[in-house]
Amino acid sequence: MDIRTPVRVPGRQNQPIEMIIPMKRTIYSPESTPPRKQRILESYSTGDISQVVATPRKIHRHNTDFTSPTAKRLFREASDVFLKRKADGQLGLFSIARIIRYEPCKTATTFIWSLPTEVLIAIVGLLGPHDLRSLTQVSSLLREIAGPIFFVNRNFPTSPQDMFHIRVDSPNFDVLATWVRMDTFRSPRMMLCWLNSDLRSSQLSAFLHFLHFVPRKSIRYITLFWNFDIVTSPILPLIVTFLENIRASGCEELTCMGFCDGVHPPSVSGLARIGGHLGINHLKAFEVSSRLLFSPQLLPFTVQTIRSASLHKLCLSSVKLSPAHWDKLLRYLAIPTLVEFRADADCAPSTLLRFLARHPAVTRLTIMPRPGYTWRTNRVNLRLTLSLSVLDGPLTHVLPVLRSHYNPPSLACLGVSLQANDASPEYITTILQCVGCCNSVSYLMVSLPQSYSRSAMICPPGSHSAVRIEHMAIDYSEASALGAGAAGDSLALSATWIRAFPQIKRVSLRGYSTTTAEDLVGIMRRFAASDVELAVALENFPEPH
Repeated sequence: MDIRTPVRVPGRQNQPIEMIIPMKRTIYSPESTPPRKQRILESYSTGDISQVVATPRKIHRHNTDFTSPTAKRLFREASDVFLKRKADGQLGLFSIARIIRYEPCKTATTFIWSLPTEVLIAIVGLLGPHDLRSLTQVSSLLREIAGPIFFVNRNFPTSPQDMFHIRVDSPNFDVLATWVRMDTFRSPRMMLCWLNSDLRSSQLSAFLHFLHFVPRKSIRYITLFWNFDIVTSPILPLIVTFLENIRASGCEELTCMGFCDGVHPPSVSGLARIGGHLGINHLKAFEVSSRLLFSPQLLPFTVQTIRSASLHKLCLSSVKLSPAHWDKLLRYLAIPTLVEFRADADCAPSTLLRFLARHPAVTRLTIMPRPGYTWRTNRVNLRLTLSLSVLDGPLTHVLPVLRSHYNPPSLACLGVSLQANDASPEYITTILQCVGCCNSVSYLMVSLPQSYSRSAMICPPGSHSAVRIEHMAIDYSEASALGAGAAGDSLALSATWIRAFPQIKRVSLRGYSTTTAEDLVGIMRRFAASDVELAVALENFPEPH
């Protein structure tokens, strides 16, 4: 920053000459300046201290030494660029603008912000995390100086530029209150939050304060993870309030994923007594992957969230409900705007069909398979008017859905997860039954079972489909536990299935196999037309422990 000052020159009366007096020495960047040092100066001058500590070798992110002579010198040099860019208006205005020039204070009282900024930076660099947090609450000037260093000390990754998502765990929820008040703050579109087992009420309050401060509906996706039994937590009422505030924050997609089921069994009793949530709810997608959300303590939140929103997507996976619970829950739910639905295979096919009959707008249906869980594939006397484009799940659910359609659907993706007892008598016969219920299939995905018999893997002569299929993928990536000692090679045996689809354009195999990729391509080439594209992607068997 420079200052224009009138100066009187001897010999020229009453003709002051305006001279430019530099406030600070100019920083030159000769070719001999190391690139790393130049990056550090430029990064800090824009407020991105995370880039400073992320540089390799001398300064590390988790072990930053701001007391070394090198670091102090870099801070002094960086402050010159910092002041110049502030004056140019490239970083926005804040209280540093009141520092016009370095001159003695004219008043008897001297304030800390009268010090040159490079001195303040040097002081801040000597403080610890607790002192840095306190300093960010003093004034906007000190917050802009101490904030980036405070974020680094707390392992809180931020950038002054626009971000799409941010990851934060519950011990760092209090950092959000500082970050949201920074000049460089930009509201993220997605937040991934991890709740620790030592979750405290003050941390939840800090996160809610952050949600109330950011513009409404600016955060579109919020995902919560936890690995403890939240039902037995001493702050369970605050956790429920925490979830309700997130639901009302204006986000469009909320995901609740727990990795601890707890000791409380799920329950769906008293659904009729649970009133709808009367607040504003902009949720378009709600995903639940924990049975704790169906515990008696959290069931009202779950049901109110589903009922009070115009959901386009509802995913209820790994909730471990019994077939009776699924029947009671889906009979109760009515979501006219529902387009995508995901459920566990514990849900009986008849229950699923009755639910789909009341939701004709569903175009994407996914059933999460459960190995060892079987259902009879008897016909259900229901006719569906769905316009399905994606259907994925075990045969016990996929086949009844396809058979219940008024008109054969044209699917963009058909996924069939085969189980050990799905052969009738061969797996390819079962697959052809599903494909035969469709008008066309763009992408056919077949997941092979972990255990099988060699006789079930063969493709009998004369087996073929008249339905047009563009791409078929056969996957055996979920059976790594069997290792190379499994009976037979499933990918090599299934490679012969290609002759059952004469109109196919592309076939791909992926997963584990004791046969080389070249040999698998050779097997498929014997049964495929010359214009069929073949691809193989093999994975290595895990090392035995």
